[in-house]
Parts: sequence; C-alpha cells; structure tokens
Amino acid sequence: MTFCSTAWAATQPPRQAPTMSADDIELAESSLIVRIDPKYPSQAARDGLEGWVILSYNIDKHGSVYDIAVLDASPKGIFDREARRALAKWRYKPAVKGGKAQAVPGVMVLLEFNLSD
Repeated sequence: MTFCSTAWAATQPPRQAPTMSADDIELAESSLIVRIDPKYPSQAARDGLEGWVILSYNIDKHGSVYDIAVLDASPKGIFDREARRALAKWRYKPAVKGGKAQAVPGVMVLLEFNLSD
C-alpha cells in the first residue's frame, strides 16, 4: 500500500516566510476546498523510494492554483511531476478583503510520499 501526505510547513523551510501586517490577515483565510492526493509514481514504489517535494504556488481570485514551482525535493526529480499534477487540481475558497475576492501569492506546501507496510 502506498500513500501521500501533506504537511503545511517544512521543518526547515527553504526561504524566510513573508511577514504579514494586520491588513493581510483576512487574506490568510483562503481555505482549501478540493484537495487531490498525488499518485505515487509506480517506479518509485517498486524501488521502495520515499521522499518529499516542497512547492510554491499562487491562488487566483477564483480559488485556482497557478505558477506552481518546485522549490526543493528529495530525491530530486522522482516525485516532482505527480506533486505538481495533483497541486494543479487543488481548489480554494477565495480569500476576501473589503468584500472582494483576492489572489494569494507565495503559498508553500510540503507533499510527502511514504510507503506503508
């Protein structure tokens, strides 16, 4: 059996997280409403490989994900494609500020790929 898990913060993030002002707090309240788990690459499963991918992305004012970039991964190049493919299907309830839907830039996520017994 294989599975993937999501962690919202890496223990050692690759970059300093941006600071937020009180005006930005409402923007932080976009919420994930559709989460697609990444598929475990079959070759990685056969080889017994586990790993993770840290991705950055933006959320548009409609709640769609765009500008997905791999910031780091271990092992490199093994899980990147499936992580990006799944993340592209995620959907958010848009953040609202002043009654208007807002885009949210610079979101990061850690997707872990683990084999279970």
